[in-house]
Amino acid sequence: MTEDTRLRDTAGSAARTAARPRAAVRAFRPRRTIPAMIASIALLAAGVLTALEVIMALWGRPAQIVPIDDLNRWAAATTWQDRAALGSAGLATLLGLLLLLIAWVAGRPRVVALRTDDPDLVAGVSPRMLANLLGDAAGRVDGVRRARAKVRGRHVTVQATTDLRDAAEMEERVRAAVEREIATLAPVARYTVRARVRTPR
Repeated sequence: MTEDTRLRDTAGSAARTAARPRAAVRAFRPRRTIPAMIASIALLAAGVLTALEVIMALWGRPAQIVPIDDLNRWAAATTWQDRAALGSAGLATLLGLLLLLIAWVAGRPRVVALRTDDPDLVAGVSPRMLANLLGDAAGRVDGVRRARAKVRGRHVTVQATTDLRDAAEMEERVRAAVEREIATLAPVARYTVRARVRTPR
C-alpha cells in the first residue's frame, strides 16, 4: 500500500467517523408531529374550502360558505392604514413566525443518539433508559447504598445515599463513575454531571 493510499484511507475513515454523529442526530431528531398535523389540517381545510367555492361559482351556484361578497366589500372600503387591516396583517405575521419558530426549535428528544463503530449503524437509547444506566453505575460505587439519576437536556443529576461521613469524596467518586459510564455509552451529545450525596446526620 502506497503512502497516498494510506492517506486517502485515513481521510476517508475520518470523514465516515465525522458523518456518523450527524447521521445519528438526523435520525433521532425530534419530530414536531402535533404542530405539523394542526398546520396540515388547517391548510387542507382552506384548500378544500377554496376549491369548493371556485367550483360552485363556475357552475353558477356559489356555495357562500365563506361570505365572499362581504369580504370583497370590506376589502374595497378598507385601506392598508386601517386598524383592522394592520391588525389582520400583524396577526398573520405572528402566526407565521410562530410556525417557523416551532419548526426551528427542536422538541424534547425521545432517543439519545450514540456513537458506533459501524458507519452504517445508527444506535440510540431513550433518556429514561440512559438515566437508569447512569443510576446503576452510580449505585455500584463502593459505599453507595442507593442512587438515582435524572437526565434533563444535556445535564445529568445524580442523587445518592451513603452511610459514610465524607460527602465530598463520595460525590467525586459518584461523578467519576457516571462520567465513565457516559464515556462507555458514547452519546453524540456532551453531558455535564452533577452528583449529590446524602450522608448520615
